Amino acid sequence: MTGDAIGFSEISDVHRNERRSKILTKLPVDFYVRAEEHLQKLRDEHCAALQNPGNPNTMLIWDQITKLDTRLKHIYEIRERKITLAALDNMVGASQPDNMTKRDKALYDKLVEVLKGFRESKEIKECPKRSAAAEAKPEPKPEPEKFTQPKLIEPEPVAAEAKSEGTIIVQVLEDIPAFVSLNDTYNLKKDDMVTLPSQFASLLSARGKVRIVSA
Repeated sequence: MTGDAIGFSEISDVHRNERRSKILTKLPVDFYVRAEEHLQKLRDEHCAALQNPGNPNTMLIWDQITKLDTRLKHIYEIRERKITLAALDNMVGASQPDNMTKRDKALYDKLVEVLKGFRESKEIKECPKRSAAAEAKPEPKPEPEKFTQPKLIEPEPVAAEAKSEGTIIVQVLEDIPAFVSLNDTYNLKKDDMVTLPSQFASLLSARGKVRIVSA
């Protein structure tokens, strides 16, 4: 057994003090080791008592085991919570807490290491500074797109004869689809000799559809 024996009363005192304090309390020397040794001793006694079903101490020992196990776990949880908060405070410049055991110190150092590594990996990296030559030379501005005026389609010139009134005799040079004037319908075939209003005759002549024979 390591050091002096520790009992139910001492463990209960540590549990009560740890609950009441916002900071880590000072534990007895080798508290964790001696507390676990005491708990194991009670477990051994309970096993021995079970060999004698009529032993009145069986239930009493088991009750102590249950209470001590619960209080020890609670002590661990309270101190671990305090150590975690202290590690977070270390990120803003706080010093490490007092009254840490070797177990507490190992947990504190590990938490600080993990927190620092995580924060360093999340730091925003600054963009590299541009060289003086690059800063002095302005970037070329994109040239605006050139506007191209759409080409207008000029209307076909109307022959001078189309402007005059009257009729003209023409020879049809190729079949022409039927078309209608104000007074008549024309269905012209190749080699026909017909009289057309001057405006139609001039237009068809300009397009090479007919040949003017006489005005």
